[in-house]
Amino acid sequence: MKSEIITKEAYTAFKKGSYVVAVQLLEKNINISNDPYDYFLLILSYLFTDKLMQAETVLRKALRQYPSFFPLLEIQAFLILKAAKSKDEACTGYIDILKVWPGNKQINKIITKIQESDDFEQFQKKAKLKDFIRVKPPKKIKTQHYRDVKYNTNIKKVASVLISLVVLIAGIVFFPSPLAKLINEKIEVLFPHHSEVKNLEDISHISLDGMHYDIIDKIQKVRTPELYVTNDACIQDFNRAKWLIKEGKENDAMILLNKIDASNANFRVKERVAFLKDFIHRNKERTVALFSYTDVMQKPYLYKGINVKWQGKVANYKKKNGNTFQLMINYSENRFDGIVDVYAPFEVQSLANGAIVTVEGIITNIIGQKIVVMQANNIEIKN
Repeated sequence: MKSEIITKEAYTAFKKGSYVVAVQLLEKNINISNDPYDYFLLILSYLFTDKLMQAETVLRKALRQYPSFFPLLEIQAFLILKAAKSKDEACTGYIDILKVWPGNKQINKIITKIQESDDFEQFQKKAKLKDFIRVKPPKKIKTQHYRDVKYNTNIKKVASVLISLVVLIAGIVFFPSPLAKLINEKIEVLFPHHSEVKNLEDISHISLDGMHYDIIDKIQKVRTPELYVTNDACIQDFNRAKWLIKEGKENDAMILLNKIDASNANFRVKERVAFLKDFIHRNKERTVALFSYTDVMQKPYLYKGINVKWQGKVANYKKKNGNTFQLMINYSENRFDGIVDVYAPFEVQSLANGAIVTVEGIITNIIGQKIVVMQANNIEIKN
């Protein structure tokens, strides 16, 4: 059965309220299609069946791959609304959508409703997924924009689009999820904290052992960047990643985990990979990897989440809610290896266009396998 047919059947089941059936269909289909619509429908089905841990895992993974797919952004914005402490905070996710999809009437209406609500707490409490997110049939979703965003050749416009993506992606991957706040506030839609890997001992309990089915897809209909021929090879990489984390070699572990994520490993395996990645992301004392910009561009998908230290020249500097700029890597006499978009959520004295700086930070995303996005942990200005 073709992937598109399964997606249509899942949509039909979803519309009938048969969310369990939709989940079963989409979990099998997702590894074949890797389609953002399938991710979208699966996340909603998880939420309606109280599989909140799975919903969070899939949402994070989907947004890393499709940072501008409108329905996924709607889910993220709704969850920010449910966790917000004020009207302005509640509007944050929807404003981020407007940066990617300017002039959207539906989003503008939601922002207006939030701002005009007399009792925000009651408005927030009564907000339901079905009232804020439309589930259209698969073929009616606009898909031409979701993966390879066609950026304007004007550098300033490129920078502004990327900066908005940086803030959105960084908020998903590296800062406390708005879903976690929902637990303490006992809001209807929430994800449990026990899904987190809190310490090294917890890592030992995350295993691929005991799975009574193939952990890899041996009959691939969609080509993946990495390919496992046997279950044992995948298990070996997974176990080695756990060992590397325990040894304090998080960057090397992240590369192996990214390899599994980009492979023909099945959905359940990648759920476990996401838990280990989250543990690494929360570690504030990360070692610095010695990978160069050139190394990263060889296989970009392997390097998301890696902590690196690169030198370059600052361009397109902007100071608003932190510092954003483009870093021309290894700049010398008007030559450089490439451009990295940097977001620094802290003050940096004397930072300006033309400054030569060394930036230590986490690679949060690589858009279109070409544009590296980094969140800075430290910036040193060279005299």
